[in-house]
Amino acid sequence: MPNTFTKVSADSADTASGISQRRNNINMFVIGEKINALNTAVYESIVSGDFSPIVSLAILQAESGADALDINFGPDIKNGEAIMKELVMLIKQHVDVPLCLNGTPEIIEAGLAAHKGRAIINGVTGERERMERLLDLAHEFNASVIGMAVPGNGYAECTDSRCVIAVDIAEQATRRGIDVSDIYMDPVLSSFAVSPDALLNAAGSIRAFKEMLPGVKTLVGLSNISQGIRKKNRHIINNTTLGVMAGAGLDAAILNPLDRVVTETSKTLKLLCRSGVYCDAYLCG
Repeated sequence: MPNTFTKVSADSADTASGISQRRNNINMFVIGEKINALNTAVYESIVSGDFSPIVSLAILQAESGADALDINFGPDIKNGEAIMKELVMLIKQHVDVPLCLNGTPEIIEAGLAAHKGRAIINGVTGERERMERLLDLAHEFNASVIGMAVPGNGYAECTDSRCVIAVDIAEQATRRGIDVSDIYMDPVLSSFAVSPDALLNAAGSIRAFKEMLPGVKTLVGLSNISQGIRKKNRHIINNTTLGVMAGAGLDAAILNPLDRVVTETSKTLKLLCRSGVYCDAYLCG
């Protein structure tokens, strides 16, 4: 284990992190997932140049309790840098939560330059060129980072492979002066439809990250687990996955904050699994 990783207290981590948990809220840190170019309405809004539906979606997610909002363009948006810059400025006029920027390094950089306050970079993978570029941007713009324990394309299914990538990302980040409390590590869930062991393998990776990388937080993209599954069953699978992950030590999730059952589950699980010191607000409020 590299010497750069030292345990930090909860108080110091909360103070240092740009995506720290709200101290008056027993929810885990929730990043709203809805502004994604794979969402037909979002894609059409981006292509048409009418961003009002996206702004409305941002406001709705923030009002529903999201602590941050993921802005995921994907690789196929033309003029992505200019659109990201305009969209970030517009959304930040209406919501006061960090934006989590996902896309090519060029698109992410454009968003960082337009973002007021600390942003979050989503998508630091084990692919060397992308890793170094995004970590350099994180250092330049004082952004928090989400590390994805994948080699680039595809998945690292076993815990050992994920840990090798996670340690590499964390080492490269801390060498650039990025604090461990500003790093979230994602084992990257694959779909249960194609990998029946996906949930248990990812939960094992969460536990391993906690042990190997003191101070680094953990995160999953919750809805990945139910991709390709019948719509009526996705809700149940997502909710169950959140419970298992919380028990493994999950700190944050990219999820649908408009799904009240899932968000209430995150609150309850934080109470039951962590015995938080703010339980009175939940039990007696």
